[in-house]
Amino acid sequence: MTAAPAAQVSAVLAWAARLAAAGPAAGTAETAAYLTAKAAVLEAIAAERGRGGWSPEDTAAARDAATAARKAADTAALAAAAGITPWRTDR
Repeated sequence: MTAAPAAQVSAVLAWAARLAAAGPAAGTAETAAYLTAKAAVLEAIAAERGRGGWSPEDTAAARDAATAARKAADTAALAAAAGITPWRTDR
């Protein structure tokens, strides 16, 4: 069994598609929740690579991607909590 089941990866990809289709209508809270889910999937993949005998370079790349995703999720959560929206709707 992999650390990130295919169904979880598929759900995050479908969520990304819904957010992209929604554009500005997607709120910052939903975007933050999506980014948190994405980060969790990438963290699980990175952990699995670390245990699974992948090359050090591949493992490091997976960890770097997971770290960047977690930072984006944390930033989005702070923005959502502060009521900051990424799009201007007055134009």
